Amino acid sequence: MVIDFPKDELKPLKMILQSVQDGFYDCLGLFEKEEMVGYTFMVKLENSYLIDYIAIFPEHRNKGVGANLLTLIDDYLGNADRIIGEVEDPAYTDDEQQKTLQTRRLGFYLRNNCYDTDLRVECFGVKYIILEAGKKKCRNKDEVWDLYSRFYKRFITEERFEKNIRAL
Repeated sequence: MVIDFPKDELKPLKMILQSVQDGFYDCLGLFEKEEMVGYTFMVKLENSYLIDYIAIFPEHRNKGVGANLLTLIDDYLGNADRIIGEVEDPAYTDDEQQKTLQTRRLGFYLRNNCYDTDLRVECFGVKYIILEAGKKKCRNKDEVWDLYSRFYKRFITEERFEKNIRAL
């Protein structure tokens, strides 16, 4: 994960392992034959999911593997009530290389059956666009914010949430 995500986006490993043990966090690998080529980590809340991390290993990118993983997740979570995810908002970076990468990543998700909920958040200093996928959609961004908030409150205290996470 450390090669796939900026340090400020990584949860502590201890938190992830505890969440898996507590039964509300799934870590899934994508394999081609015997080789792992990507992964996704998901938070479960009732019958809804937050795609916490999703990545394809660098040597397998730009070959359709990411689109395949999104299709597999959609099938795997076919009966889910809601599926949401975060993608960095390119509007908030001054670094042209990062802006290009973030814009490309956002476009990838939008081309692959993810939808912009119009909710923008700041989570531990990182500004995100909240996307949704799956068969059922949230009615409005207030419903998305409520769901997003409840996902994070599984990991952190109310006080930490109030200090570090907000809708923009």
